[in-house]
Amino acid sequence: MKKSAIIGLVIAVGLLIAGGVYAWWPGGGYGMGYGTGTNVETMKKFQSETLSLRDAIMTKNLELQNEYNKPQPDYNRIATLKKEIIDLQAKIQAVAEKHGITAGGAMGGHMGGMMMGPGMMGQGMMMDMCPMMGW
Repeated sequence: MKKSAIIGLVIAVGLLIAGGVYAWWPGGGYGMGYGTGTNVETMKKFQSETLSLRDAIMTKNLELQNEYNKPQPDYNRIATLKKEIIDLQAKIQAVAEKHGITAGGAMGGHMGGMMMGPGMMGQGMMMDMCPMMGW
């Protein structure tokens, strides 16, 4: 009994350490999103120019979540909201490109269909959008 408890404890500690190493290892996860390696003034301009777009995305995300949470979701409305969100994100990406800002991290400088905010791993643009997006 003691031997199996010790083995279980060693495995648990090993998984905990492995998770920590993965979280801090360069290239692990999706990176910081837009602006990795960009100067402060350029990012301020980008943030300023995209504020209304980011606010609109957040509003659309909340509308989308509310539609999904209805007992009988309107799938046409869901499709419309998703398209509107994608269009807004394309506008943000165009502003980023205008300023020479690319998405950094493990995405390799390409959006790959996703726009990540700081620390928002797994909440991508083509997914159902996280309303707490880091932009």
